[in-house]
Amino acid sequence: MNSVSGIINILSSTEKEEFVLFLKKQNKRHDTHNIQLFTLLKTDDIIEKNIDYKNKPALYALRKRLYDNLIAFIANKRFENDTSEEKMILKLLIASKAFFEHKQYKPAFKTLRKAEEKAVKGEYFNLLNEIYHIGIEYAHLDNKIVFSELVEKYQRNQKKFLQEEQLNLGYALLRQELSKIKRGTVAFDFQKTIQSTIEQFNISLKEILTFKSLYQILFIANEYAALLNDYYQIERFVSKSYLFIQSKQEQADRHLFYHIQILYFIANMLFRNKKFAEASTYLDKMEMTMQKQDKVYFERFYCRLQLLRCLTDNYSGNAAAAIARAESVLKTHKGVDISEILDLQLSLAVFNFQQLNLNRVQQIFKNFNHSDTWYESKQGIEWTIKKNLIEILLHVELKNLDYVQSRLNSFKRRYKKYLLEIKEERVHAFLLLVEKYLNAPESFASLTFRNQVKNAFQWKSYRKEDIFVMSFYAWLKAKIEKTDIYTVTLQLVRES
Repeated sequence: MNSVSGIINILSSTEKEEFVLFLKKQNKRHDTHNIQLFTLLKTDDIIEKNIDYKNKPALYALRKRLYDNLIAFIANKRFENDTSEEKMILKLLIASKAFFEHKQYKPAFKTLRKAEEKAVKGEYFNLLNEIYHIGIEYAHLDNKIVFSELVEKYQRNQKKFLQEEQLNLGYALLRQELSKIKRGTVAFDFQKTIQSTIEQFNISLKEILTFKSLYQILFIANEYAALLNDYYQIERFVSKSYLFIQSKQEQADRHLFYHIQILYFIANMLFRNKKFAEASTYLDKMEMTMQKQDKVYFERFYCRLQLLRCLTDNYSGNAAAAIARAESVLKTHKGVDISEILDLQLSLAVFNFQQLNLNRVQQIFKNFNHSDTWYESKQGIEWTIKKNLIEILLHVELKNLDYVQSRLNSFKRRYKKYLLEIKEERVHAFLLLVEKYLNAPESFASLTFRNQVKNAFQWKSYRKEDIFVMSFYAWLKAKIEKTDIYTVTLQLVRES
């Protein structure tokens, strides 16, 4: 029932009521149980109610009909409510075809020209392809059309369309490779993979740059930086992205989904490079953009926006606001993407750990009751490693020494090889120092140990070092200096 329940969860309360009415209209018999099944799935009360589950074929058929009805309802509903430029062009295209079929040539050509104007402005190369195809087919019916000019426009657009398709293929391939890296099933030089992909699909970034293609490029850049914990490397490129948005303001609202994504990537890059005021400015722009078109994408991006606001608050020195915001979002947005909820929970655990609210961190970790394999599949291996490291430090603070040693041994068995493959020996060095602290905590204050910490890591400059890597180092430094973790964290961040 998971797929049906998942679809039901994306419906609003009003849409659920409308769907019941939709089912009543569809039902030709009074003994149909699809409304009953929908109600049970909607309330997660399916086990206890009165449906004959022993008749599995009948239940499967009922579930299949409900699934098909949900798809039909959502497709109709979304098409009715879709006010995007793309939908308007599609409607004009359908109307012009109908006019041609019924020999109403004057309105047919007029409607087709209107569709073309909108598609050119919005850079919808796929729709333009169809528009020019129809125009060429019926060109003999309008003496005003210069056939050679129409063919030339079609060929120019075809080139742009194919370039966009090549970029799309390259993007899809890189997403595949990224998913393998994040699952820990492969480790290699991702930069070389990007270069070979560009060459394989003959991608020219100078030739084609739209809101969609910029989003795809920024997504790959963001993932690449996350893998290497190096957002400094992509800052100059990402910052130029806003110049592109400013140069195409008239198209921004036509590509609202990608516009929001691009603003998020810019804000995230600025946060990771410790430019909190600038990150907040872009988050404000992102939230304003999310309000457009009757908030069609507001819920879609809300948790992501709030997570980045929480992180920016916390590392700007306002931990109380970060904790309050994260707690509020987790209470009010339980039905959203599990990945975003996990990100919020882990961030909330970090905020509380930095304040040494250890009981609250323990409560949060009780929610992480799946295996590492499950978290790697949902969140990626990097996220799972961070979760494990925070848990280890939590139990160091709680002085659960036997448990810590067990978790350290388990961590090294599972991740040592992977960390060596991606050249992140610093994590292994960090854990060795944690073990030393377990065995002789008093030694942390010695000059010998301070020098050992300095020599154990190959740190980048403070400006280039990743903010999350700094957060782990702050724990070590706090132990050495016998001060609190959050104060040291803020000192490290501000020094950068």
